[in-house]
Amino acid sequence: MILKFIDREPELKTLEGLYAQDRAQLVLIYGRRRIGKTELVKQFIKGRQSFYFLARKEPMELELDRLLRSFNRKFNVFIEARNLEEFFEEVRKFGKLIFVIDEFPYWVEKNKSIPSTFQYIWDEILMDSKIMLILMGSSISTMESLMSYKNPLYGRRTAQIKLSTLGFFHLREAFPRYSWEDLVKVYGTIDGIPAYLQYFDDSMSVEENIERNFYSRVSILYEDAERLLKDELREPVTYLNILRAINEGKTKLTEIASETKVAVTNLPKYLKTLETLDLVYKEFPVTVRQRRRFGIYRVKDFYYRFWLRFVYPYRDDIEIGAISFDDLRKDFNVYLGEVFERVAREFLMALNAKGKLPFRFTKIGRWWDKGEEIDLVAVNSLTNEAGFFEAKWKELSRREALRVLRRLEEKSEMVNIKGEKRYHGLIARHVEDKEGLREEGYLVFDIGDFHRTIG
Repeated sequence: MILKFIDREPELKTLEGLYAQDRAQLVLIYGRRRIGKTELVKQFIKGRQSFYFLARKEPMELELDRLLRSFNRKFNVFIEARNLEEFFEEVRKFGKLIFVIDEFPYWVEKNKSIPSTFQYIWDEILMDSKIMLILMGSSISTMESLMSYKNPLYGRRTAQIKLSTLGFFHLREAFPRYSWEDLVKVYGTIDGIPAYLQYFDDSMSVEENIERNFYSRVSILYEDAERLLKDELREPVTYLNILRAINEGKTKLTEIASETKVAVTNLPKYLKTLETLDLVYKEFPVTVRQRRRFGIYRVKDFYYRFWLRFVYPYRDDIEIGAISFDDLRKDFNVYLGEVFERVAREFLMALNAKGKLPFRFTKIGRWWDKGEEIDLVAVNSLTNEAGFFEAKWKELSRREALRVLRRLEEKSEMVNIKGEKRYHGLIARHVEDKEGLREEGYLVFDIGDFHRTIG
C-alpha cells in the first residue's frame, strides 16, 4: 500500500474556502517534519495556477537568484529583480496565484530582517492583489513567532494551520485489514505520522512490517529518527542522548543532566529546542494549576519512543544481522502498555465528543503524587464532575478488573478535585463480564467497544 495523503479534509477545506474568497490571503502552515505539510499543499494547488518554492539555508542573494530562475522557468517568463520587493511587484501581475514558500524559517534564520521585508511585501504590494501567499515551516517556534505581537508580520495573516499527527482511530482508514489490537501495535511504532504510514502494508503482519522497516539498515524508518536530528541540529549526538535519557525514564532536569553529562544550567536550551521541533513536551498532573513545579519531560511521538527503545541501542547488532524483532517481542508487549494509555485517552475523548459518557469533561490527563498514579483523570470544572480511569493492555477476568477498580477508588480519594459526582472506570484489551461491572456503576470498556463506538 502506498499511502501519501490521508484525513486532511478539514485543512484542505479551510484552504479551499480561503481561495474561494477571491482576495489576497496570507496563510501560515506549520508542524513537525514528516507531518504532511507539503503533501497537503500539493493536494491543494493541484490544477490551480500556483508556484511552489522550497527554501534553503543559503545567503539571501543566492536564494533570490534561485527563486527568480525557478519562477521564470515555471511560467516561461523573464523577470529580473534586485530584491524580493521588486520580484513580488512582478508576481502580483499574474492575477490569481497561489505562491508557496516551504521552510520559510530557513530564510528567517539566515536574515533576521525577512519578517520586516515580508511585512512591506504584504502591506504595500500583495494586500490588494489576488495572491494567496502560503508560508510553511517545520520550526514551530519560528512559525509561531511570526504571529507574536512584537513580530513585523503580527496581524497580517488571514489564517494559520498547525498540523498534528493523525489520531489512533484514523489508522483504521489507512489499514482496514488490521484488527484493533494490530492497530495499537502500528500506533506504537509509527504513531500517526502520515509520511511513515506508506511504509506499512496491512497484507503483512505488523511484526513483519516492523522487521522489514526497523531491522534492515537500508530502510527509511531505521535511520530517519537520527537523520531528522542531523538535518536540524548542530549537536545531534547531544540531543539524541537527551531524548534517550527521557525515554528511559529520566524525566527531571537533574536526572537528565546526570545521565547525559550536560550541565544542568545548559540543559533548558536543549530541551527548548526539542520542544520547538515537537519531539518532547513537558507534562503536568491534570489537577495542577501553577505549572512551575511538578512537570516532567516526555518524548512526544511513538516513532521516536519505539526507535529509542528497540532500535537505537541495538544498532551494532542490526548492522551485522545479529538481532531481529523476534528477540524483543516480550519487551514490546510491555511497551504497548504506555501506547494503550494514549489510545484509551483518545477513546474517552471520542466518547466525550459524542455524548456517550454520563458526564462531559473539559480536560483530561494523567495524575501522580507521592508515588501514586492514575492513568487518566477527566474533569469538568463547571459541573464539579470527574472520572477516574485505568488503562490496561491486558485481558482481565472479572475478579482482576474489580481489583483494579477498587484500588482506583482508593487512589482517587487522594486527588484534590472538588467533585460532587465521581465516576470510576477501566479500559482494557479485554474485560470479562463488563456488562455486569457496568451494572455496578463502573464505566468499563475494552477493545470490543471501539468499533461500536467509533465506527
